[in-house]
Amino acid sequence: MATAFDTFDQYAFGHYPGQIEDRSMADVVSRVASGSAIGYGLGVIDTGIRDAALPTGADVSTGITVRESMRDNPAGDNPVAVYPQDHEMSVIRVGRVWVSTVDGAAIGEQVYVVPATGALTNDDDTGTNIALAGAVFKSAAAAGGMALVQLNGN
Repeated sequence: MATAFDTFDQYAFGHYPGQIEDRSMADVVSRVASGSAIGYGLGVIDTGIRDAALPTGADVSTGITVRESMRDNPAGDNPVAVYPQDHEMSVIRVGRVWVSTVDGAAIGEQVYVVPATGALTNDDDTGTNIALAGAVFKSAAAAGGMALVQLNGN
């Protein structure tokens, strides 16, 4: 007698930084991680025709890095989910993606990117953080929680 697969529901709806919600209307492009290793679910800027990096200063972010579950990571026994520097990565520019938010989020709030870290938040920090054009939170989250972001392109 076959054993029924009965644990799917416990993993089916987990949300991880950079996880795409669905592929409808998604625009995902390939870039090379420039300047440093870059984690999943972070705002990045285009630094060249095929390169992207974490934003610095007032750079306007052009997308969010996408989680890839089938990626080798040379981090030993304690792997960290990052795109290593000078390796290819996926960046979503239009669509819905899950992110970890620094200060929490409410539905409909503008998405801001923290310079140097690429972290996402709902707080402009008196002009220090950079608005991610055309991006809003589509779910609520507490500080450090997971929130769904809708990217409408910029």
